[in-house]
Amino acid sequence: MEYLVPAVAEWRDGHGKALGIIVSTSAIVSAASSSILIWMILKSRARLSITYHRLVLGMSIADILLSLSFAQFNAMAPSDMSYAVWNARGSQATCSAQGFVAIVGTCSGLLYSCSVNLYYLAIVKYNKSDRYIRTKIEPFLHGVPIVFALIYSITLLVNQNLNTSMAGSCVVPVYDPPHCIGYEDGQVREGFEIPCGRGRDGAPTFALVYFFILTFGTPIVIGTSLGMLYRDLSKQEKRMARYGGGAFNPSATQQTTDSAAATDVNRSSGLSSSISSVISSVRRTFGRGSSSNSNQEHSNSRGVMHRALAYSIAYFLTWSWAISNGILMVAGVPIPLALAYLSMIFSPLQGLFTLIIFMQPKVMRIVYLNHLHATKSDECQKIKGGNLSWCEAIAKAFWPAGTVGKRNTPDRGTGGKKNTLDTAVRKSSEIEEEKTEIQAHQQGSNDLETSHPTYVAHGANEILDEGN
Repeated sequence: MEYLVPAVAEWRDGHGKALGIIVSTSAIVSAASSSILIWMILKSRARLSITYHRLVLGMSIADILLSLSFAQFNAMAPSDMSYAVWNARGSQATCSAQGFVAIVGTCSGLLYSCSVNLYYLAIVKYNKSDRYIRTKIEPFLHGVPIVFALIYSITLLVNQNLNTSMAGSCVVPVYDPPHCIGYEDGQVREGFEIPCGRGRDGAPTFALVYFFILTFGTPIVIGTSLGMLYRDLSKQEKRMARYGGGAFNPSATQQTTDSAAATDVNRSSGLSSSISSVISSVRRTFGRGSSSNSNQEHSNSRGVMHRALAYSIAYFLTWSWAISNGILMVAGVPIPLALAYLSMIFSPLQGLFTLIIFMQPKVMRIVYLNHLHATKSDECQKIKGGNLSWCEAIAKAFWPAGTVGKRNTPDRGTGGKKNTLDTAVRKSSEIEEEKTEIQAHQQGSNDLETSHPTYVAHGANEILDEGN
């Protein structure tokens, strides 16, 4: 033991300390990002009424659990390992708790990534309706990640397969630290509390089987679903190139819904004709006449494909390093230092990547609508003050004017007309934003008759009711 202490202490105070600080910092950033994302979902007008929001909520909760397990700067690692792990101040009980939460967050997060891709696959390729997805598919999209994660973590906890490693994380099936060299399983070296070989009599084989399921199963599901989405989108493009827009058999239901919604705006708001023209210009821009239905539908399918691709890239960027580490560790191959640093940097950052993917279309929509309003109307341009900067668009996406539960009352003074017009512009933006949001995640891809016009209309009318 004595001859190991200098070398182990050098690691602890050098790379061990750096890795512990890096992973905890990344975990704090990710936990904050997931918390903001949950707040954004709950304050949105759709809230948890659409499947996409509920799946992202599950991903965010899983990331918070994983991030909290890492955001403790190794303090929960047992003090028995203080000679090798920087800032180890806990016990086997704290280590088991940290490992349990980490396994729950890891397993559920990995499988929720699969659920999101399968959800997009059901929309684009199989044209499943919102009702069918909500009642037949969504229970499995939530149930499999949650049940699998709980069974796996509880089994590891019962079989004592949650033990600390030299990195300070408590997810190692068998306890084999340097001070146990030369000791039999179950023996406790003098000055220590945790028996050597802890967990070897449990179910390490079970732990390895589940590990390989997560390691190879999730990327296979994600890659296969992406391939099927791409293939279906390629078929759509070839069909459009050969037969034109009529290949998708568009329906005029959405056009009728838009007209009804526009009528409700004019009737319920009682705004001036100039305000109505602003709203009408926005609606014409986003309008879906019978001649453009198929193009819009194809655009929605491509948008879904891009969103699924973004979540898949986030998955591989987050987990490929940790999966590589796990494979090398199981194979008994030393982990390269660079790979260890990459794993510690990216593994906890799923929440940050998810937040960026979730907010990107909202920011782009705000930039586009602001540019549209500024160019369509001189009066609107004066009110809005020209085009927003990217920083202003991002801030507006996170904290838009007219949050849920607040009503904007027009100023009765000299600025009343200005405030009223600004409110109308914002209201029309919110209508199109929510309609686009719902359509992008609820609409089928090949036949508009299998989409959700009633649901879209309900969402738009609900916004009108709250705005008025």
